[in-house]
Amino acid sequence: MKKHLKFLASDKMKGRDTGSEEIKIAATYIENEFVKYGLQPKGTVGYRREFEAKFKRRTLKDTVRLAENIIGFIDNGAAQTIVIGAHYDHVGLGAFGARDTTKRGEIHNGADDNASGIAGVLELARYYATNKVKEEVNFLFIAFSAEELGLLGSYHYVKHPTVDLGSV
Repeated sequence: MKKHLKFLASDKMKGRDTGSEEIKIAATYIENEFVKYGLQPKGTVGYRREFEAKFKRRTLKDTVRLAENIIGFIDNGAAQTIVIGAHYDHVGLGAFGARDTTKRGEIHNGADDNASGIAGVLELARYYATNKVKEEVNFLFIAFSAEELGLLGSYHYVKHPTVDLGSV
């Protein structure tokens, strides 16, 4: 978990703002971990489910950024599925969404909620993928994006699921 946290919350990642180059690097990192663990891809293009993150800025002008949820699945042939998720985006350099407006332009690392949450998701994915136990449930692992902009990644997934929500 420490390895994941150190990478995702590093200054090099510049806070992983939705639509940034750093969020794309984080998405690839998560996807590579899912591949390493042998999770089944459950996005629309491999593990990725792209969507437009639409939100309003303080000027009330609509803004759109491209975002991606990263989705992996462990199919144990069970009737029910447990979803384990967290978000991997953060407020970046604090231009929008940061609570402390005096820190705009500074890196908001996001280690406390989202990077640590994704580290937990990745560790649970690794554990359940490698424990050699056929569990009584399936597992759907989702790394949500655009959550700092208004819970947009999780909303998009619920509106466009890739696993029947009746089994969740």
